[in-house]
Amino acid sequence: MSVLAQAQSASPGPAVTVEVSRVHSLVRFVETLAGSTSTYKGSRRAFEASRFNTPEARRWLRRYQSIDHEPGFDRDGYPAGRLASMGSIEPSYLAASADAQDLPDLQRRTVGLLPNEVLVSLDSMYRYFTPAFDTLAWQPHVAELGKLRTAYADFLTKSQLMQKFSRLRTFYGSAWPDALPYRVLLNPQLDVKQGFNGLIFTNHATALGNLVLLDCHPQSRTFVDGTSVVFHEMSHTLSAQQRLALQQQLEGWYLHHPSPNRRLAYNLMEEALATVAGEWIFAQQTGHLESGEWYGDDYVDRYAKAIYPLMTGYVERGQCIDSIFVNQAINLFDQTFPRASTDYVSLFRKVIYWTNDDDLQAAIQPFQDRFRTTVTYSTTPILHSDKALSRAQSGEIMPVIVVTREHKATLRYLRANLPALRKQRLNSEKSFLLSMTGPDGPIILVNAHDPAQLTAAAKLLDQQGHMNLKEPLVLLK
Repeated sequence: MSVLAQAQSASPGPAVTVEVSRVHSLVRFVETLAGSTSTYKGSRRAFEASRFNTPEARRWLRRYQSIDHEPGFDRDGYPAGRLASMGSIEPSYLAASADAQDLPDLQRRTVGLLPNEVLVSLDSMYRYFTPAFDTLAWQPHVAELGKLRTAYADFLTKSQLMQKFSRLRTFYGSAWPDALPYRVLLNPQLDVKQGFNGLIFTNHATALGNLVLLDCHPQSRTFVDGTSVVFHEMSHTLSAQQRLALQQQLEGWYLHHPSPNRRLAYNLMEEALATVAGEWIFAQQTGHLESGEWYGDDYVDRYAKAIYPLMTGYVERGQCIDSIFVNQAINLFDQTFPRASTDYVSLFRKVIYWTNDDDLQAAIQPFQDRFRTTVTYSTTPILHSDKALSRAQSGEIMPVIVVTREHKATLRYLRANLPALRKQRLNSEKSFLLSMTGPDGPIILVNAHDPAQLTAAAKLLDQQGHMNLKEPLVLLK
């Protein structure tokens, strides 16, 4: 164990605060209504069922969706697909919202993060939705949120979970000093129903930077269950702050392994490790693991259960992830998922949708309706799109190419640039689905002359479940 690892494993871990902020909750409320994937969907449904869901409100939400209020940027040198490879101003903006006393103060704190034009637009949107926020989210729950904040802070102090968390930090090889505290920001859930034995449980959290955004019912006191979710998300921040050299080594250990499933195992690594971390925190408090499903995805759930003894052994020994861990984890993946390399559920996890359709979203929606993705790019046009072509050629992400016009020229361009297609006889006048693997990895090509054929292609993939490598091309009616 390194000197750094010894110091971290013996430390009390980073400090943690639990906070409630009206401005922050208002910002998150508007994000939720606009359909942010990091927010609790049930609260959006509660708004949609309320008197505040008017045509005017929906127009405001469409305006919000059209604003680039979370610009991202690439970080050079970090492995593509890892959490650290992409940066965003979002953690800084949300931290400013938690510190702001009111909306003018939020603007002052965020000058320079976003263009003033965007800040003014956001301010007008927050003001428009303030009556709905006060009525549905804040006034009914603020008093109970204050009590929950105190109870949660007391629980974290007495349970000493942050000291256990420091052992996870050692495993990840994360550069996260004790002097950098975590901030748990409470936001009210609006539609939570009572569960088993009348308990009210929150299970929606996300972490950005040192912020833990916890959507919770204010009456919830199921801290032992809830912290397994919270620490799952906090583990993602440790992964994002893993030392750069270790991230590069880790990618090499995975991608140079001889298993055909090496990239799939690598792509699932983030969620599987975080799921084990959350379950280990749960077991530390209860003395046993949770029964049933740990994660709402069969691959992640089964992979996490397969590597749980391996990872927790490392954690309890104070040992950092290494090449031996990676070799054993990939072997366990192969044993658990022998058909993963052709399974659409697995292959669709990282996708670039590449189309020349005039309506990009309509063209890819049938596939998004049937297959869950963790990393999704979507782009148009096809012809002479260098960035999309580079991604399609990389082997890091599966291209799903949807051709709905200029069929002859587009297929000629694709055959010239994607080696997997050169051995296939592709008739541009026919509608077809091609699903195969080639030198750069798996690829799906849909050539459609009727929009209904896109739905038919997506449905066929769903029904097949796996690539049929003997008959990769199917004509569409």
